[in-house]
Amino acid sequence: MFKAFELAGYGEDEVRKRFGGMVNAFKFGAPPHGGCAAGIDRMVMLLADTANIREVILFPMNQRAEDLMMGAPSEPTSDQLMELRLRVMPEE
Repeated sequence: MFKAFELAGYGEDEVRKRFGGMVNAFKFGAPPHGGCAAGIDRMVMLLADTANIREVILFPMNQRAEDLMMGAPSEPTSDQLMELRLRVMPEE
């Protein structure tokens, strides 16, 4: 991988500084798809000839990352807060 960056004009120190996360991830091996995976939901969208991926995605969310079918996210119950030893502070 460093050879590819070297061809682009980056030294090893610069690659580690700017792309350290990717360098660490590649220590565990390359992804089996080579980084060019379309995603099953994207393929189903194309096969179903729909304009929006949310029509075919398994757990669709709106623009505010809310799942309207599950009502999530929601306010935590007092039991959940106690279990996690958290408390909600009132806004000032």
